[in-house]
Amino acid sequence: MSMNTALSGLSAAQTDIAATSHNIANVATIGFRGSRAEFADIFNQSPYTVSRTTTGTGTQVTRIAQDFGQGSIVGTGNRLDLAIEGPGFFALQPMANPRGGAPETLYSRAGAFSMSADGRIVNASGQQLLGWPVASDGAGLSQTVNMAGPLQIPLLMGEPRATSAVALEVRLPSDPQMGGAQAAVPPAAAFDPDDATTWAHRTPVPLSDAEGRAIAGEAYFVRMSNPTADVPETSYQMHLVVEGMELAPDGNDATVTFDAEGQLVAGTLPFGFAAEAGPITLDLNRSRLTDAPFEVRSVSHDGQARTQLTTLDIDNEGTIFASYGSDNRIAQGKLALVNFANPGGLRVKGGAAFAATADSGAPLAGSPGDAGFGSLRSGALEKANVDLTEELVNLITAQRNYQASAKAMETSSGMMQTILNLRT
Repeated sequence: MSMNTALSGLSAAQTDIAATSHNIANVATIGFRGSRAEFADIFNQSPYTVSRTTTGTGTQVTRIAQDFGQGSIVGTGNRLDLAIEGPGFFALQPMANPRGGAPETLYSRAGAFSMSADGRIVNASGQQLLGWPVASDGAGLSQTVNMAGPLQIPLLMGEPRATSAVALEVRLPSDPQMGGAQAAVPPAAAFDPDDATTWAHRTPVPLSDAEGRAIAGEAYFVRMSNPTADVPETSYQMHLVVEGMELAPDGNDATVTFDAEGQLVAGTLPFGFAAEAGPITLDLNRSRLTDAPFEVRSVSHDGQARTQLTTLDIDNEGTIFASYGSDNRIAQGKLALVNFANPGGLRVKGGAAFAATADSGAPLAGSPGDAGFGSLRSGALEKANVDLTEELVNLITAQRNYQASAKAMETSSGMMQTILNLRT
């Protein structure tokens, strides 16, 4: 009997050492909740037992209790690092359930989040942060658990528009000697973007397709005439090439003419070109002829791309605001906090996460700062609630308990050996 009692003490001390070692190993784990081994004594009871002379038969592990006390908060500067000061858990959902069906919702204090390629707010394990939809001013539309879903931030905003007009201001040289590699005026060969002898100058121009994506465009200037005493005008023929294909001029030969003073001759602008996404006009109205080399002064177009996400902010109430370009902030969602009537009944899932059980009770949802829920800090993380000094002291105590139980077993073994020696 005494041997079994000592053996139970060894097993209990070993469990205590394991729990303490687990705490020490996770002292740097963000959001980790420490645990402790709890024990109870064992007594054999029978109708014939005399209670005042009954000796115990050892100890047993009753539970590994989680410590849900507050850990220290450290600032990080990362806007998606979140810490809860007070009670509450972040609600998380895996991308998919490997066993099929709806993914199990998990709960954690670890708030090291980042943004995935599709705009979801996830942790290092790929679990998605849950929240509620909001109005444009940030007012929450729901606070029920079943309405919470993965928070996803749009990476682009606005409606794209294809380019329909280009304004180009250039300075073209009046001196034929500055006419680039063009072989003759007018050129003897047909225009070829790949043959520099068929054009005088070229410049890239910005263009957008119907999806708002930037596409390659180039404007070419072919010198068609030099000024003479009888005709003191200089003319250039325009060509517009988009993604390697020349666009046909719409209704004219797209020739721009300058007078003897270098000013545009009225009545020919803007030019129109037929494009796949719709006609494109090319306006050169502010262009001039000078005695300087070719120069582009300005260029603009009316195409519009979707505006990219520039900044993301989370306020103390958990509302997520996104900014796109220079536009005002737009509320995109409100993260959910969850608490339980008995957090100690949660089931440990690993990865600093827990799952609800019948012992913990149903999840109670709320917003940061509500009654029964802690406040939220963005740009900060909660460290493990483990006191390393205390754990080292516990480790020494558990080690001594193990040694004492081992000594009790040794003594019991010696007593049995004495009895065997009496028989011999």
